[in-house]
Amino acid sequence: MLPAFTCGQYGDCDPYDGQCKCPPGWSGIDCLTPQCGSLADDQRIPREDGQKCDCKDGWGGINCNVCKTDQACRGFPLFGIPDSEQDGSEAQNMTCYTGGETVFQNHQMCDVTNRKILDQVGDNRPVQVTFSCDKNEATCSFQFWVDGIESFYCGLDECSSEITPGYDFNTTSYKCDKLQCKCVPGRFICGQDGSVDISDFLTEEIKGPASFSCTSGGNTGSGPSFGGDTSNNCKFSEAAMNQLINDVFGDPYITLTCDGGECLHYSQVPGYVRPPKPDNTRWVALNALGACLFVVLVALLLWYVGRTGSGGDYGFLKKGSGGGIRLPESEEDSENESAKLMAEHVPASMHFDDLSYVLNSKTILSGISGAVKPGQVMAIMGASGAGKSTLLDILARKSKRGTVGGEILINGRIVGDAEFRAVTGYVDQEDTLMSTLTVYETVLYSALLRLPREMSEDAKKFRTLETLNELGILGIKDMRIGSSGHRSISGGEKRRVSIACELVTSPSILFLDEPTSGLDAFNAFNVIDSLVSLARNYHRTVIFTIHQPRSNIVALFDQLVVLAMGRVVYSGVVGRCGDYFDGIGRPCPAGFNIADYLIDLTVQSNVESRSTSPTLENSSSEEEDTSNGPHGEQTVLSGINISRDDSTELQLQTRAHPRPSSVISNSSVSGAYNSIKRKTSQLFEVVSYGNASSSSSQSQPHNHHGQMAAKLRYLVEEYKKSDVAKEIKEDRESVRSSVENSNGDNANSASNAYEAHLSQLPDVATETTLLRGRKRASWGTQFRILSGRAFKNLYRDPALLMAHYLSAVVLALFCGVFYHNITNDIAGFQNRLGFFFFTLALFGFSCLSSLGLFANERILFMRERSNGYYSSFTYFSSKILFDILPLRLVPPLMFGGIVYGLIGLVPTVGTFWKFILALVLFNLTTASVVLWLSIAFESVSVASLVGTLIMLYNLLFTGLLINRETVTKALQFLHTISFFHAAFEALAVNELRYLSLKEHKYGVELDVPAATILSTFGLRAQASSRNTFPSCSFWWPNIALLGIFFGVFTVGSFLTLHFFVKEKR
Repeated sequence: MLPAFTCGQYGDCDPYDGQCKCPPGWSGIDCLTPQCGSLADDQRIPREDGQKCDCKDGWGGINCNVCKTDQACRGFPLFGIPDSEQDGSEAQNMTCYTGGETVFQNHQMCDVTNRKILDQVGDNRPVQVTFSCDKNEATCSFQFWVDGIESFYCGLDECSSEITPGYDFNTTSYKCDKLQCKCVPGRFICGQDGSVDISDFLTEEIKGPASFSCTSGGNTGSGPSFGGDTSNNCKFSEAAMNQLINDVFGDPYITLTCDGGECLHYSQVPGYVRPPKPDNTRWVALNALGACLFVVLVALLLWYVGRTGSGGDYGFLKKGSGGGIRLPESEEDSENESAKLMAEHVPASMHFDDLSYVLNSKTILSGISGAVKPGQVMAIMGASGAGKSTLLDILARKSKRGTVGGEILINGRIVGDAEFRAVTGYVDQEDTLMSTLTVYETVLYSALLRLPREMSEDAKKFRTLETLNELGILGIKDMRIGSSGHRSISGGEKRRVSIACELVTSPSILFLDEPTSGLDAFNAFNVIDSLVSLARNYHRTVIFTIHQPRSNIVALFDQLVVLAMGRVVYSGVVGRCGDYFDGIGRPCPAGFNIADYLIDLTVQSNVESRSTSPTLENSSSEEEDTSNGPHGEQTVLSGINISRDDSTELQLQTRAHPRPSSVISNSSVSGAYNSIKRKTSQLFEVVSYGNASSSSSQSQPHNHHGQMAAKLRYLVEEYKKSDVAKEIKEDRESVRSSVENSNGDNANSASNAYEAHLSQLPDVATETTLLRGRKRASWGTQFRILSGRAFKNLYRDPALLMAHYLSAVVLALFCGVFYHNITNDIAGFQNRLGFFFFTLALFGFSCLSSLGLFANERILFMRERSNGYYSSFTYFSSKILFDILPLRLVPPLMFGGIVYGLIGLVPTVGTFWKFILALVLFNLTTASVVLWLSIAFESVSVASLVGTLIMLYNLLFTGLLINRETVTKALQFLHTISFFHAAFEALAVNELRYLSLKEHKYGVELDVPAATILSTFGLRAQASSRNTFPSCSFWWPNIALLGIFFGVFTVGSFLTLHFFVKEKR
């Protein structure tokens, strides 16, 4: 009856003594007690109840059956050699084979990874499996453990195994035809404390066949793996057990993570023949063909969409009309909306008093006063350098570098800058337009971005065409703006486009700096006439600077401000200007243009002979006596005092002199000689005086009247005492008091009709909020419009885009020629690192071409944002999406797609896309650095120099030129903050981590893991040296670091753009 005793683990019961013959690692009368120590021990100690085994060094597993190190296998008996032939001496050259294949007896320790099983058991109770096989007997055993306590075991018979090597992984499979399982009574899921008992299920349903398979990435070299990474992804599968797992836990089978080991002599380790590299010829050809086809399609697309049709982007042409204007379908509604825009606004008067401007302790403007009402046009005149543009900037609330003083009232109130800019427009003296856009698109974008969002898009287009027609540029609406060297429209036409961009919004107050600059007399009159029509017909206020307009233009002015050296010579109604100067003894001759006369008068009055030499004094005295003009006036040209009779070629335009007869005599020659001598002396005197004045202004910055010529001081003082100046002051005080009365509910107590009218002047800040709100385009609309504009700019000037795409294809083929079919030896290792280094240098330095992307639009951005076109965020977002990404996202995809298979890098899908991801992130990071440089540095040359230095620093610390381990610990952070190093390490680890290098030279065969050489180079193949995460590659931290770099520099670029790139005048 002794053989009838049942032994655990399906051990044999000896019929003679009734003892169970337990498998290795088990003990006890029923073979259910694990043994501790190590598998190499002759006498092993059984595990005590409730305790865990303390395995010897180099051994692991619940019953200490799994070897971990080669040292643990020293003294282990050799399998396959009879005991009689072993001399008892310690075996040498033993190794712990972890390849997964069973050579003699293999043991594995596994952790169950099914999420539902782990949740059911509990977090603090590990669920494990032990699996061992004996190749000679073709049997395997399987034990299921919960918290170190065996629940059930299985015996597998008629087993076979096979190993399938891949290029960089192994798959080991065990298939057993017969399977029997049995519960350990009273254990988990086997009736413990009256719980679930699957004993009957195991004995009756589990019959086999069963399979156990593991996939390992640890043996990918050209030889066997004796150690290192032994983590395998495994699964145990049997039909009935799978059904139970699926019904109870929702998983198809038991999933495991296993570590295995078997002690062997090095000569017994299974040989490994690395399969040949896959033939990538077809893949390479398809990638190259796809890249070339992509370039051709992009070129055709850019050519097609880059054409400028006769109707522009919106096709505003009548069908069959041969180019006539076609209004939107709802013509009446659009016209009504446009008329509503022109009529429904906040009328704004402007009064300014005692304006001053000081820059670097030098007074530029002083004591400027004036007034202009809705429906009026104010012209600011003066010679060059008189301060016209500076005064206009101050009136328009432009940001100035110096200190501004004085008071500006809008409808008698002080208005904040935000409310003020909402109802004003400003046209700069210099045209800053996008060269790739058409005339129509340029003005339309201004309308779409700045007109009220309640206004329909058709009405905005109608308003755009209406504005173009008013300024006489409708006929060129489909012509591009053009740039230097690629002219399309004339300078005068470009000037009118700039005016149209502001005029299209119909602002309450419109400021223009030299609107007639570059225009002929006829077109200059048309521009001013359109401005006058805007003011008078739609009750707008127009203020502009102008330089010597002709008489029919002057007749259109309502208010005139004349400046000289930053002082007011006249400010008031144009119609009273002539009478005023008559009254102070400076009359304008009959029939002459008063604008020319005033310019000449202010220039002459600013020059006064300051010589103390008798010769020059006598000369000046004679010139005054012989002067033909009234009051002995003289002309100034280039800072030299010249009498009117010296030369007929230098006469004033407001004087008529008969040409002297051409009589040649000795006296005339002598006179000419004396005249030249006198002018030379005067030139040196003027230069000397200018230097003295400059020194005086720096040492005594507030002594202005001492520097002013007597005649100019006379004109300034006369105006201050005039009735015209007093009336402006009284008008300002009247408006202010009326507004204060209306605020105090005393509007009905106005003493006269004029004051009653003034009391009804609206508050611009309040009315602007109530009346349509002047809400311009939303952020979404701004982004859509700016993205469209950026895309047009990109495809209409495709040279840079195509250069990047073609260079990516050509250089990929170039690399393929020199690195083709790279080998798995030391030379192949070097070529891989060299290829990665070259690739990063290629994309890094090519990103420097983006320095000009923002530099070309810097002034345009500052002026458009200052004029309220858009927010800096929407501009930056569209710039990133449609300027940066097409240049930085597509080329690495094309380059990587071609070169990867051509060179013969690791041909797995995951490794390929990691390679591509690293390239793309590196390119985006470098582009973000270059973008920040182009924004931070106004000078392209300085930005280029700094960018080159940054690239060189990153190249130095890439990891190839300087070994990280040889650098002082305190300076090793220089590698960490190098985005070249992050990308280089990610590419190298991704390619070489599991590669094994085989070199045969001079009769010596070397077999070295590439990871070892990587670590020698100072490159980290593992994320951590600890055993906690032994399989975690350092690729992910590097990719995360590249993402952080990209995010930091992108955010930094935006903050720099938002806070530091602002218009300063």
